Amino acid sequence: MFDRIIAKTQSADGHFSEAHAAEIIQAIIEAIAYCHDEKHICHRDLKPENFLFETKEEHSRIKIIDFGLSRHEDGASGQGGGMMKTKVGTPYYVAPEVLKKEYDKSCDMWSIGVISYILLCGYPPFYGDNDQQIFESVKSAKYDYPSPEWDDISDKAKSFIDALLKKDPSKRLTAQECLSHTWFTDLGLVDKTSMPSLKHNNALNSKFKAFLGMNKLKKAALAHIAETLTSEEVHGMREVFQKIDVDGDGTLTIDELQHALSTGGFSKDVNTEISTMIETLEVEGDHVLNWQEFCTATVDQSVLFQEDKIRMAFNYFDRSHRGSISRADLANVFGSQQQATEIMGQIDANGDGAISYEEFHQMIDGKTGGSGKLGSA
Repeated sequence: MFDRIIAKTQSADGHFSEAHAAEIIQAIIEAIAYCHDEKHICHRDLKPENFLFETKEEHSRIKIIDFGLSRHEDGASGQGGGMMKTKVGTPYYVAPEVLKKEYDKSCDMWSIGVISYILLCGYPPFYGDNDQQIFESVKSAKYDYPSPEWDDISDKAKSFIDALLKKDPSKRLTAQECLSHTWFTDLGLVDKTSMPSLKHNNALNSKFKAFLGMNKLKKAALAHIAETLTSEEVHGMREVFQKIDVDGDGTLTIDELQHALSTGGFSKDVNTEISTMIETLEVEGDHVLNWQEFCTATVDQSVLFQEDKIRMAFNYFDRSHRGSISRADLANVFGSQQQATEIMGQIDANGDGAISYEEFHQMIDGKTGGSGKLGSA
């Protein structure tokens, strides 16, 4: 779904109508209403990647995929009950109550609110430079409608989003209630061509594109950097890792991390990092953390983001030694042409079919590498 929106922003028109965005969101809600009310199923991982268009037609039907984290409600009558306690989802889209391990199917409605926000402006309402910052932003439930992206978006669209991004889940609209919202009901009563066009901010839009594919490539890059760090650079974190790794298998489980917190013996900063690791593992559904992942989470970012280390990681992925990372290079590293295509499409900001050092540098630390350094491979 997001790929199609990006294609729209790069088309001759450069935008699509708010009415078209509303049609997409309405279709999503109709599908979720069926899941919630007919099948009593909570999806629990709604995000743009989990919606596919059936055909290439502009007004193609949309389908929900990946029910791997879905849950059938307890007391399937749909009246009362249905409380869930497992942290699942994806950081940018997860509802605040999911992080507290006490939620019901209204968590899906929060995710739809986030998706609606993204469709209308091209970037998420809750964000941060790392998972912990994203979680804190979600927990605060504070967002706004920045200019200029939101200047021409209708008040009804904003009202719809506000009705879903309620911190109190009991105050959110249900899927059925959403379908009666004036943003949708008015679509059949007005000339759709008269509705505002969406003018996405290319810089922010590219930033969100990058975030979608960042985790895979950035995590791999930082893991490679972590492998090269000296004992002095990791500042004793290897010993901390080994102390937490009770069974000595080279990985940390949630149980081991929770045990480390309960037994104490670590500094306040280390305890904070351990808590973040637990939350991330729970939400993202991962089971273990290896040394490289632990290292990138605990080592000072100023060490990881040194220019020579970023350049070294870039050269590692540039298998063809062309001064840029090609789709073939990514397939070589990740072992999958599909993953390579996905990552390339999301990080290749200028659409030239390759990831330049500038784009790679921006993905790693949010800053562009100096142009004077681009030629020094």
